[in-house]
Amino acid sequence: MFIKVEPADFFMYRVKLIFDLEKSDSEDQEVRDYLAEHELEPKYQGTGEVEGSQCETMLFGGCYLGRHLERIGQIQRSAVEVELLSAEVERHLAESGSGCLALPEEQRRAAVAELVQNFRQELSFQTGENGELVAVLDGNAVREAAHQLATSPDSVATPMSRGLTVS
Repeated sequence: MFIKVEPADFFMYRVKLIFDLEKSDSEDQEVRDYLAEHELEPKYQGTGEVEGSQCETMLFGGCYLGRHLERIGQIQRSAVEVELLSAEVERHLAESGSGCLALPEEQRRAAVAELVQNFRQELSFQTGENGELVAVLDGNAVREAAHQLATSPDSVATPMSRGLTVS
């Protein structure tokens, strides 16, 4: 989902929520649920091509959305943080080359999700040169956390119960 804020009439603005219908983002359903839960109806709603993709656009008045825009932005930020951290954790685990978390796919996803939650803090993010959010993690810290996760008896992925290889 993209959030586009545009000027409107005198001292007003409009907000477009643009959902890619060909490739949905992880936050799309949560945003739609939020809108429905708070009975927020768009002034205009339609489908069409945006930047080469078939999209659904919802147009709201800025004053109508008011404080809800902040919450919608938080939902989007949260989803982006998880996506960035997941990719960064996976990258560091792959760089280890020794199969830090050698698990069946479903269990590996659960272990990576747990690592993402452990590393999800403000210090894990920076703003890149292009102004976009970037996840920045220390590879050794990720591998050590994966090792601790693999050897923890309370973990979603323990060596004995899940067939895990610990490096």
